[in-house]
Amino acid sequence: MKDLPENTLERLIFYLKILESLEDKGILSLSSEELAELAGVTSAQLRKDLNFLGTLGTKGVGYNIKTLKFNLKKFLGLSREWNLILGGISPLGIFLLENKELQKEGFYFMAAFDTREEHIGRIYSGISVYNLDQISYVFKAIQVDIGVITAEENAEVYIKTFLDNGLKAILNLTKIPFFSRNDSVRIENLSFSLGLTKLSYFLSR
Repeated sequence: MKDLPENTLERLIFYLKILESLEDKGILSLSSEELAELAGVTSAQLRKDLNFLGTLGTKGVGYNIKTLKFNLKKFLGLSREWNLILGGISPLGIFLLENKELQKEGFYFMAAFDTREEHIGRIYSGISVYNLDQISYVFKAIQVDIGVITAEENAEVYIKTFLDNGLKAILNLTKIPFFSRNDSVRIENLSFSLGLTKLSYFLSR
């Protein structure tokens, strides 16, 4: 497989979200021009992106939404379920633990961790909060695919502990970005303030 540029990966995810929305409305197919317009890209860019899937529309017909959605989900790794753990109990963390929408997309929180005594032992939507020191025992009991950090303080402790226990994929939702020099590890840094700062830059130009 050719190396997939980061921007292309993001656009493929956007295409999938658009297709899911159209399918919910009962739309069965659309042209490349229509999908490109909805995604804010050119038809040429759309076709270039979808070439990574080996997927081409039918000339004069366009794309079958159900088929293209299936191919995108398979390509993006969404045709299987993923086990998640949470690091740091916070309002955002509790919201994620109790949010059933993630399960519809194949992401299941299996356990949560904290270092503060008042949070350990609590249960949110059937998900137990463990002491971070117990993480090795949890890793032996279940397969863990992705770690999510929502700690409001000492986020680096969770990052380090997750990595030390062999986790290769981490979604960091804290205000402090973290990076890894290990090519086999992926840390995705996202935050509400990041998006707002981009918009403030745009408005200030």
